[in-house]
Amino acid sequence: MSPPSPSESVVAVVIPVFDSGATLPETLDSVRAQTYDRIRIVVVDDGSTDPRTRELLDELRGDDRLQVIRQDNAGPSAARNAGIRASEGAYFLPLDSDDRISPTYVAEAVAVLDARPDVALVYARAELFGRKSGPWPLPDFDWTGFLIHNQIFDAALFRRADWAAVGGYDETMRRGREDHDFVMRVLGRGGEPHRIDAVRYYYRIGPDGGSVNSSMSREDLIAAHSQILRNNLQTYADHAEDLFTFVFRQHDEIMDLRHRYALPERIRVRFPRAVGAAKAVRDALRRTARAVSARFGQGRDRSEG
Repeated sequence: MSPPSPSESVVAVVIPVFDSGATLPETLDSVRAQTYDRIRIVVVDDGSTDPRTRELLDELRGDDRLQVIRQDNAGPSAARNAGIRASEGAYFLPLDSDDRISPTYVAEAVAVLDARPDVALVYARAELFGRKSGPWPLPDFDWTGFLIHNQIFDAALFRRADWAAVGGYDETMRRGREDHDFVMRVLGRGGEPHRIDAVRYYYRIGPDGGSVNSSMSREDLIAAHSQILRNNLQTYADHAEDLFTFVFRQHDEIMDLRHRYALPERIRVRFPRAVGAAKAVRDALRRTARAVSARFGQGRDRSEG
């Protein structure tokens, strides 16, 4: 296979926006700072109502370096699909409007996809920023874990041809995990993921300290995983051994915990009053220790003064 021509290697960076005007400029700055020069930025307004966001999007319409698309609120899958449809080029990278990418990320990822047709997507190591900071310890990709837990963030570089082949993002998945489903359907076609062994993506933790998955209810998680299963039946069949390896590994861990804590649990059930008294004593000792520590600290401050 001959390498793509420069026109074929245009990368669309697709940024869905919903009332995120406070963080969007930082995201755009990280895209404009890319060392790769064949980038088209597509911002998709998914029905924003926040005045600040709408004003910023109006201002962006005068920027010839990017395209702004507006639509009624339909969720992140519909917004990404709309942006990809409106874009050109062989590759695309979806990027949330509050996250950032390193300047060399797109160039490095394009080099991999250009050189390796066996690779279906390229991602990298990641760090957290915002309310929390530090490495984002995503596990190495393996099918045993990936069938249940997403191990690849959404801001990977994909081939547009794969997006078209799998029918795009599932627009019925509006509450989360749509990126997990999309990645699984892409990898289910036979390609493999490639991770750049360096931090190239920065995932923002908001003021509440949460993420999409942590804010999903148990019912939403069940519904999302059920839809992932329905959308990927053949992939789950192809990796049935990996799935049951995960299931029985979890079973072994649960049985180990039950065995380890069996005696304390029997004591708790048989002697609830004694356990309650012991907890009260423990709490009293902790309060005393804190008081002594505080008094000692005040005394030391006075002596040092």
